[in-house]
Amino acid sequence: MEPRIEFETDVFSATGLTLLVEGTAQSHVDPVDPTRLFFEYTRRIGHVIDSAGEQGAPLRVLHLGGGALTLARYVAATRPGSPQLVVELDGELMGAVLTRLPLPAGALVEVVVGDAASAVGELTGPFDVVIVDVYRKLEAPAFVATVPFMSGCLGLTALGGVLVVNVADAAGLGRLRDQARAVARADPAATLLVAGDPSVLSGADAGNAVLVAGRGALPAGLRERLLTQGPLPSALLEGERLDFVLWGAC
Repeated sequence: MEPRIEFETDVFSATGLTLLVEGTAQSHVDPVDPTRLFFEYTRRIGHVIDSAGEQGAPLRVLHLGGGALTLARYVAATRPGSPQLVVELDGELMGAVLTRLPLPAGALVEVVVGDAASAVGELTGPFDVVIVDVYRKLEAPAFVATVPFMSGCLGLTALGGVLVVNVADAAGLGRLRDQARAVARADPAATLLVAGDPSVLSGADAGNAVLVAGRGALPAGLRERLLTQGPLPSALLEGERLDFVLWGAC
């Protein structure tokens, strides 16, 4: 029987590793250079993190879903002194990750084994960035795209902060619609933006989109980072174009 949790050597670099759970790639991490984000959606989330708050200042970050702690390591490397909380349901996974890839000295990362659905009602914010990346293999639990859960996530997000959701979708954007509608209904005043590959955002191909919701205006320069700093090609859905995708012609 194959092990449930594996670390596969990266063929593209000498130090990168891919975390596989039951044979499915869940995360990629480079413990030597944690600023190297290999998966496209993590690079887009990296741009959101880079745009949040004052340039270079520590951020309060909540990660719902841990994986290989890729983004927590990224924040620790790029925003030293940032207090971070990671909530991950799979305690065996977290134990394996921290044994194979301990967090760097000085990283202010607390890892809690628990259910994200319950955690949003129990945690005390606010957080400058809330990242939702809750998956088992390639499937997200149904609660992630519900109004109560998104309302809880937004309630933990500071004014001026951002909520970021990784949305793995089939062609047709069905899951993205459900996810974005849940956010819009949870807070009609939130500013929404979706970033991804043009073929994914057109609905032609399966892939990952990154949904960003701002409590207030989105961070300055975020749109430009997402469009120009890779991965390329890159497209955005916002304003009337996003409304049409979500709600259709009015």
